[in-house]
Amino acid sequence: MNRDLAPIVLFIYNRPWHTRRTLEALKQNELAANSRLIIFSDGPKENSTEEELNKVKEIRNLVKEEKWCGAVKIIERTENLGLAESVILGVTELIEEYGRVIVLEDDIIVGKYFLNFINEALELYKFKKRVFGVSGYQFTPSKEIKESTYFLPIMSSWGYATWADRWSQINFNGEELLEIVENKKIGNKLNFGSINYLKMLKDQVDNLNNSWAVRFYVSMYLKNGLFLYPNKSLLRNIGFDGTGIHSGSNPSKHYRDPKEINSLIPVQNKKVKWNKKNVDLSMKGTYNSSVSKNSGFKTTLKNILPPELIQYARRKLKRDNSLDIDKTSPRYTRKIIQFEDQEIIVPDVASFNFMKKEIFENEVYKFSTHELSPYIIDGGANIGLSTIYFKKLFPNSKIIGFEPDPSIFEILKKNIRKFNFQNIELVNKGLWNVKKELEFWSEGADAGLIIEKKDSKKTTTKIETTSLNDYLTCQVDFLKLDIEGAETVVLKDIQPNLGKIKRIFVEYHSFVNQPQSIDEILRILIEAGFRLHINAPGLSSQSPFVKLNTYNNMDMQLNIYGFKEE
Repeated sequence: MNRDLAPIVLFIYNRPWHTRRTLEALKQNELAANSRLIIFSDGPKENSTEEELNKVKEIRNLVKEEKWCGAVKIIERTENLGLAESVILGVTELIEEYGRVIVLEDDIIVGKYFLNFINEALELYKFKKRVFGVSGYQFTPSKEIKESTYFLPIMSSWGYATWADRWSQINFNGEELLEIVENKKIGNKLNFGSINYLKMLKDQVDNLNNSWAVRFYVSMYLKNGLFLYPNKSLLRNIGFDGTGIHSGSNPSKHYRDPKEINSLIPVQNKKVKWNKKNVDLSMKGTYNSSVSKNSGFKTTLKNILPPELIQYARRKLKRDNSLDIDKTSPRYTRKIIQFEDQEIIVPDVASFNFMKKEIFENEVYKFSTHELSPYIIDGGANIGLSTIYFKKLFPNSKIIGFEPDPSIFEILKKNIRKFNFQNIELVNKGLWNVKKELEFWSEGADAGLIIEKKDSKKTTTKIETTSLNDYLTCQVDFLKLDIEGAETVVLKDIQPNLGKIKRIFVEYHSFVNQPQSIDEILRILIEAGFRLHINAPGLSSQSPFVKLNTYNNMDMQLNIYGFKEE
């Protein structure tokens, strides 16, 4: 390993989906092959459920799958320390040995030049004692900042690095920090606008929060310290889904998801001081606030906070104005969204968010196989999220995706083309029991319906259908059928070939005032030798004897998983 490169420390706990993407992105860095990675895996909490214990086991197996960097060391904690204690102990342990360290958490996707930038900055400013750290994240400015790097009097806890002598100046004893602040009578000077930093410190002392970042910031503030930032963000946060400690469930107003994180940014050798113009641009763009000309940093910075503290403050002050993309975005409005480092087309943000959570976070389609090139059939490919997931899971897989909706199929083709995947066949046909032309009603997003008889109340279009039997000529490792009510017809049609299918996923749809066919589906699958697992992830009713919830003329949806026991 190159001893001149700073070691990378990654803190993980129980989020395998996030962790995998964090590691995959890190591996793409130019300097990853020459870098040392140390992974701290926090232990399970006391009285953890079996599901929670399995998450910890799963993530520990995941990090051992590949050699993500030149050298990888995994430290598995036997007890649950929590994020703050994990970071404090882990960084302290490593920084004493290596003199500097790069810190990542399990939801930070870094660009391929992130390590170049961080290591260059660590070397250039190692003797500049006022510089307390280097960040790969940029608080989005209202206008472009021309300088490639600049200083802000605020730290960021996303993708940052620091040195041993700076870290040693951080006092993680909140009581001592609070005493210093009160003795100096500078409590109000800590507060930025409506964000009460003093209260956060007091709450930490009173065990109402366990933020290490508030203690880092106050310590840095007392030393008049600064952080170095790039003029383009070199990372993005994928943790705004409610699964993390500090991130919440929606991107907050301070966070702007960067379109591009793969810029190669030179590190300028600058005089260590903060520039009023750059601070003002950062705050106007990120917080819609500004710095008065002669006010000085201690009393004029308004609302610039480390990301984890913004979330905490808004929860405490009940001022969370986070953008709820489900509610603020009109339904069925086409948008371009950054997803898995590519820009994809989304016809409806609400349905995209639901599918993304189901497929990429809950991983409802996840399976394992010894096949080097598994054969996967994606019935109901929609805009491509499941196809993308399967290809990410098995890069050498052969996938055939069916999508009957003509307009959605065009989006599907464009989205898949963005990723330059190989060995994917997309078919603009609906799955049925015969090749023919049928009427099709489209919801406009993630739902559609084959209609055998013309319905004057629905605006329909004609589509081609096909039998799946033509595609069942060899072993199928995974068959997904999310085909909006056609599942019973298709299963009856392919019943003679179900022996060739190793795993099957069926989304069953029950329609209002129509006969249910769940008994037929279960009988067909059981007779074919499948062991079943069933759950209701979306449309279900809490008190069905009193009220049945309905959506798109459906009163129930079930996920049916079928697998052959070895």
